[in-house]
Amino acid sequence: MKTLSFLLLSATTLLAETTFSPWSYTDKDLFPSAIVSTATVDWNGDEQAAEDKKTVDDPKLKKRDIPIYGDENGWLAIELSGLPKNAQVEAEISIDGFMKPSRWKGKIAKTTREGEARIFPKAAWDYEALLKVRQQRPVNVTYKVSVNGTAIDDVTETCVMKSINDCPFYVLWDEDGEDFDDFSWIFAAYVNENHPEVDTILKEALESGLVSSFDGYQSEDPKQVMMQVFAVWNALQRRGIKYSDVSTTTPSKFVVSQTVRFLDDSIAATQANCVDGSVLMASVLQKIGINSYLVMVPGHCFLAFDSGEGDDDNIIGLETTMLGNDELKPVKDIPNLNQKMKLKEFQASYRTFSNAVKTGNNALERHAEAFESEEDPNIQMISIADAREFGIMPIASTKAPK
Repeated sequence: MKTLSFLLLSATTLLAETTFSPWSYTDKDLFPSAIVSTATVDWNGDEQAAEDKKTVDDPKLKKRDIPIYGDENGWLAIELSGLPKNAQVEAEISIDGFMKPSRWKGKIAKTTREGEARIFPKAAWDYEALLKVRQQRPVNVTYKVSVNGTAIDDVTETCVMKSINDCPFYVLWDEDGEDFDDFSWIFAAYVNENHPEVDTILKEALESGLVSSFDGYQSEDPKQVMMQVFAVWNALQRRGIKYSDVSTTTPSKFVVSQTVRFLDDSIAATQANCVDGSVLMASVLQKIGINSYLVMVPGHCFLAFDSGEGDDDNIIGLETTMLGNDELKPVKDIPNLNQKMKLKEFQASYRTFSNAVKTGNNALERHAEAFESEEDPNIQMISIADAREFGIMPIASTKAPK
């Protein structure tokens, strides 16, 4: 009995020293836009960061890094401390209504000196539920851990599930904002070239008679590319899209984010802020094969697009907040206009378009060195094509087409 008592005491002492706490890239705020759009992203490419998946060819753990296990692409984890050597651990995370119980089970072969390790169970998200979150709400996140077959007390943490329209672009790692991760490429997820409304816009642009077809770069003529962009611009103007400076969201302590309307919301409300308008134009241009960019400068966003496919072809800026500068008749009313009125409207639209290009090009030139150096995270060009190649998917609309 003396030996048995010693073993029981040892087990009790072990578990008393082993503790765990919730861990999240975005603290207690959860962003459906980031979770959905990065569902297929592999952050490290061919390299493996998780200790249970590494091969001899993968980078070795740095001295002060906490070893991670499980899904290295996850957003939520359990951080353990005081783990005994080669502990058998079971970890589980679940979120009421949004994530089914997601588990990891295995041996923790490597820890820090303090017995620390971070476990990312492969998250079983309910993506349909995430897509429907239009207002932030509290959610309960439950964490469960057992070490060497003995359970540690569960932890339930109340977090905030943000709206799908909240786009995070900085995650701060200190309160001074000097150490941060840049997630601004998630803006590319709001560009949705697959949205059914895009085809409707293109149909209206053709009905205006400004172009006979949309062939992207097939003509190899920058002037033809410019006319295609202008035809889309004119069609959106005739939709009555106006500039609206609605961009802020409920603040987070460690995450800087902005509200972004979906394409169909901007059209339905006939309102768009600088990001919304750029997202709207980019969605249509991507559909017809014209490479587009969301250009981020301090306090502002505008659109840019390639004038051709070659490396020597120009990148053209376009200030989308100027979309609402003209009052034009809807496309359906064009046949009822006399020739003089048609010409007057097209000329007014083209003057605004030309000014928007001039304004955009001036901004591109003004920030050219910063774009080249890529040292200032507040000044960058987000290539939609590069974002797609990286794995950033368009956030699908949950609205049924009319």
